[in-house]
Amino acid sequence: MGFQGFDSEGIRTLAADLRQRGQDAPAMHADLFNLLVTAQGHMGGKPATEDPGLEAVITSGLVAGGTGGLFGYGTPPGSLSEFTDTADEMDRRRAQLDACEELADDGYPIDPSMVFANDDPPRAEDIDNAYEALADAGNWDEGNDGNRDEIRELMGTLAGLTPAELDAVISQATPEQLSRLNGLISDKSDTLWYEWGLPLAERQQAVGDLLSRVSEGNVDKLRRAFPWVRPHFETTDAYLDGENPQTGEQATGMHWENPDDPLFAPNEDGEAVSYDDINQGRFGDCWYIASLIAVTQRDPEFIREGIRENPNGTVSVRIWDEDGNQRWVTVTADLPVDENGNPMGAYGDGDTWPAYYEKAFALVYGGDDGGAPDGKEDDDRYDREEQGSYGAIEWDHNEQAPPYITGNDAEDADGWTTGSYEGTVDAWRAGQPVIVSTPSEADGVPADWEGSYSTRHVYYVLGVDDQTGEIILGNPWGADIDPIRASQEEFEEFFERPQKLTIPA
Repeated sequence: MGFQGFDSEGIRTLAADLRQRGQDAPAMHADLFNLLVTAQGHMGGKPATEDPGLEAVITSGLVAGGTGGLFGYGTPPGSLSEFTDTADEMDRRRAQLDACEELADDGYPIDPSMVFANDDPPRAEDIDNAYEALADAGNWDEGNDGNRDEIRELMGTLAGLTPAELDAVISQATPEQLSRLNGLISDKSDTLWYEWGLPLAERQQAVGDLLSRVSEGNVDKLRRAFPWVRPHFETTDAYLDGENPQTGEQATGMHWENPDDPLFAPNEDGEAVSYDDINQGRFGDCWYIASLIAVTQRDPEFIREGIRENPNGTVSVRIWDEDGNQRWVTVTADLPVDENGNPMGAYGDGDTWPAYYEKAFALVYGGDDGGAPDGKEDDDRYDREEQGSYGAIEWDHNEQAPPYITGNDAEDADGWTTGSYEGTVDAWRAGQPVIVSTPSEADGVPADWEGSYSTRHVYYVLGVDDQTGEIILGNPWGADIDPIRASQEEFEEFFERPQKLTIPA
């Protein structure tokens, strides 16, 4: 039955029928309005109907030949105007289907997932031109910017393709051709006159766009050609020492697996994203996870809008880079797990969105000036200068993460006119997310904080007790860890560097 199981002629017929019904709707509703008004006039002022839908036809102000729009002054319930929009979309999808069938008949590789997309129909000419440009990559004369102008032209050509066209090009490309392109765009060498390759952010953006739009079958082909699209974990604490910072248990056999859990799993209140859904996991990036939780607590919809799953299973995350530019970073679906398949990084309660926020951040972050964990400062294995690694997001300062999540720098809550306690309380009551660190050493920690308090760690403010004045602090290790309630004296003794975050309006 038709190409890839779709009946093109049947779709054409249905679209035409829907369009006609949509076009007939105004006259039908005008007749119904006049009938109801006439009936009501013969009933001595009594309503002609008690049906809510029909009452809405009368109160909508619909009159035959009225000037209030397609359906007079209002649009009555049951209007069929949306049928026209549906018919238009069906025709676009049918044109896509027919073009894909024609290309497949001509021998072009067309993935089944692309044949009924709501895109412009693919064109053989565009596929051929893009493939020829890719095959010729590197055979250029050197211009004022080395090969950079030619690389940008090629990446722009690929970006301008529809998903079906792009997928056909990548399907035809050999691993050697794609690997050569990776070498060109990743070349960091330069001369006195020009630089080679593409800047990191531009390179990530360009390849991320390709990764988000190809078919699922070509995702791994691109990942192998551009291995840096997946952050490595060979320099993380968990990989080096295999120790869970929460339990001290060893983790071995770290590897990649695609999770079974969905991106979002609404909780009992129906919330897809919730701050108490996040667990830091085994990587030492509390400074980032605490910021993510604090923002989620204050504005879960902001976090929800900042992540999306693409049709091919990749995930794109909104991040502001170190230059303050907002961009979408695309990562593959696989996540680091231990030998038993348990998540190594951040995770939710049956959902995965925190893990992908963390993975995208690991690709982008390049600060890494927090140093090694206590007692390991001289261990050169903890040299985290490289970008694109889970290890590079371990052990850094709490003010470093907020700009990547919100696009705004964190501000000290410990101001000139207020102490750390007063500044933290004021920021919290003003509606801002707040995070706070602990020192490297602490003596005399209250006994009831056992299991919750840790030195050289970052917490987030859960709230302020209006009766006692205590600041309530959450631990990014997860909702199972008891919150800490700290008096003003305790807060100022055992916590430091409170930061207030600003979420874009």
